[in-house]
This record gives sequence, C-alpha cells and structure tokens, in this order.
Amino acid sequence: MKKIFPLIGLILLCSCKEKVKNPYFTSDEIYNKVIEGTDIVHKEISKKASLFYVLNRYDTLIVLSVKYENVIKPTFMIKKEGTFYTDCCKIIVTQPYHPKFTLIQSPNKLKQNDIEKYPLAYNGNDYQKGVMYKIKDINHLELIAKGDLRKYFYSIKEYELPAPPPPPDYKLKK
Repeated sequence: MKKIFPLIGLILLCSCKEKVKNPYFTSDEIYNKVIEGTDIVHKEISKKASLFYVLNRYDTLIVLSVKYENVIKPTFMIKKEGTFYTDCCKIIVTQPYHPKFTLIQSPNKLKQNDIEKYPLAYNGNDYQKGVMYKIKDINHLELIAKGDLRKYFYSIKEYELPAPPPPPDYKLKK
C-alpha cells in the first residue's frame, strides 16, 4: 500500500496539463498555435529562422517567417501591434485586418518600441514562408497550409499604387 501512494502521486503530477502564461492573445490555443507554427518552420522549412510575423486576416491566422524586418511586402505595409520573444525567436504581432474573432488582448504585454522603422538593405532572396491556420473559433484552429505561402500573397491590380512623379527640379544624371 505504501508503494501505491507515491505511484498514484507521480501519475497525477505527470497527467496535469501545464498552464500556459499568455499575456498577448485572448486564448491559450492561439498562443500555442503561434508557438507550434514557429516549431513547424524550424523543423520543416528553415532551421535558422529567428524572426516571425503573426498576421490575422478575417478568419485566418498566419505565422510568417522572414529573414529581415519590414522587407517583404506583407510585412512592411502593415501596422505592428508589438513584439514578444520566445527561447529561439522574435515574434512581431501585426494589426488584424477585418478579424472575425478578437485574437489580441486589449491590455497586453507586447513590447511597443522593439520594431525597426525602416527596412534594411535587402538582396531579394526572401519570400513568404510559414504556416496558415483556419480559425473556427478562438479555441479551435486547423492547419490549412505550410511551407511556401507566396500564392496567398499576390498583388491585386486595383490596390497597386503608381509611383509618384519625380519632383519638378529632378534631372537625370548621365
């Protein structure tokens, strides 16, 4: 009987679910999927990835891996809510675009002053890669795509803005 009590105690300790401390998102499931997305990228797509963007559009959650901040199109054109760090990477949470569900807590602990304002020098080799989840509700997300996400980030002609004309005193150098 004395040997059974420690065994039952050990089983109870092992079966307890670890509580996730999540000061950023409205549910622990959203936080878990963001972390799971970074793990999938590290295992299957890019082992050296250390910078991620979290995008929310309608009922889709996207964890996008990039080499540099504010360089590829979906990252430099969107407003950033803030950043947080995990053991391996920096995660930038962006402003949701017409969200079906509220994913970001209103008073949250995202760092506001840790985002690059201007893009760095870019060699053109980066592209949209990561994972995409369909949000059924804030506690149920389904993986719908992983890997190369370029087909989801195409340009829409009606939203393309023409380049502004050069200033009147601008002269081409020969």
